[in-house]
Amino acid sequence: MSWMDVLGTVVMLGGCFFVVVAAVGMVRLPDVYCRSHALGKAMTLGIMLLLVGYGLRVPEASWLKIALILLFQLVTIPVASHLFCLVAYRKGVRRWANRAPAGAGSEARTG
Repeated sequence: MSWMDVLGTVVMLGGCFFVVVAAVGMVRLPDVYCRSHALGKAMTLGIMLLLVGYGLRVPEASWLKIALILLFQLVTIPVASHLFCLVAYRKGVRRWANRAPAGAGSEARTG
């Protein structure tokens, strides 16, 4: 195994990590705005790292094609995330507010 294979594997594992973080963010975050933010940021970085890792691991890979794919992903994912939030905002989707449950006293809010 050459050092390019090792480096490509490490970079691809980093990409997999960020894709998993984006998936966990989609499940765990409370509202559409937070979910869109997690998806837009983490998925962009994850896909970019996966593509760079692929380029490092596969000697026949065309770096021009990889660069064009990276540029396309870098432009489209954040714009789509922003437009998704804009549509939600215009539809009147409210942001999540961390409120105490109904009937809880002031001690539930402070601690």
